[in-house]
Amino acid sequence: MCLSWITGWRVRRRLQQPAPERFRAFDEADRLVMLALGRDIPSLRPVLAELAAAGKKITLVVDARSKSELPASIPGCDPVLSLRSSWLWRRPTRQFLENFDRHDGEVLIDVSTARSLPLLCLAVHSRATFKIGVPKEEANPFHLQILVPAHHPGKEADGDAPASGKRGLDAGELLKNALFYWKKIGVKENNL
Repeated sequence: MCLSWITGWRVRRRLQQPAPERFRAFDEADRLVMLALGRDIPSLRPVLAELAAAGKKITLVVDARSKSELPASIPGCDPVLSLRSSWLWRRPTRQFLENFDRHDGEVLIDVSTARSLPLLCLAVHSRATFKIGVPKEEANPFHLQILVPAHHPGKEADGDAPASGKRGLDAGELLKNALFYWKKIGVKENNL
């Protein structure tokens, strides 16, 4: 953890270089790479099953804090990769990056609900030509950004009921929103 600021600096420096972007419509994408946190896996299962039913091949990369957060297998996801990162640098290990490169896809979708430096490193490292994700307080590599309004308790507009117990969107809802907008953009591109 001591040298994670160097990893952050390298990521910011790499983000300053323009990345090649090529829009991929939902129907054209064959393999998707999904980045998620271990605690978000239960909310992602139904959406991942829908994607698998649509014929998409999914590589799921999970940043799990404990082994209990990482399922052995998820239907429709092949492979499920447990993120291995260096505790000192807070970036993926070389062995993990070699394995990740073998399973990289055309489209990367980051549905992590909290900032994770190792997942950000993977998003920057990926060769995917179209990247979708939620910006998390820094420059980011995403071509399609899903913006989530911040909820501030006590600042609801007149007539709005306070969101009792609701902290915001979970990873499953974020993925549904990302897929909705991605499909709509693809329809517009094809109709022009």
